[in-house]
Amino acid sequence: MKGDKKMEQMQAFIEKAKSDRSLMAKLDELGAAGTAEEKIVALAAEYGYNITVEDYRAAYEAAGTPKSGVLSEEDLDDVAGGGGTQNRYDPKVCGQYTKVHYNCVGFLGGCWCDHYYAKLVDGGFLRTKAERHTCRMGYFDYKEE
Repeated sequence: MKGDKKMEQMQAFIEKAKSDRSLMAKLDELGAAGTAEEKIVALAAEYGYNITVEDYRAAYEAAGTPKSGVLSEEDLDDVAGGGGTQNRYDPKVCGQYTKVHYNCVGFLGGCWCDHYYAKLVDGGFLRTKAERHTCRMGYFDYKEE
């Protein structure tokens, strides 16, 4: 039961981040800087959400960020349908990376850049692993190792 409350707090914080531009801007700043998870947890506390580093890590893993190569069907629908995307392109930032980075996918993979594309491998009845990552601005195009 206690874990359910924690997950509710994390989910509520994620939903708040998706709807609050100011909060998302702060998270983007922290994420792009590769900030320690503790700072994200502290920011959540400032907004009244009681989460831990472990809660954040669990949400990170569940989000299926490209770091792990796992994408949910919901993520795929969001990206394919244009929902959950924005132009996150910044040549000063993007030019530094040769692989998927925070700026490509946003907070917990929740807001993909319009220029990022992941081709998915058919893993049976579910497409679950990114095979190829492409920046349509030309910064990277590689197969998952």
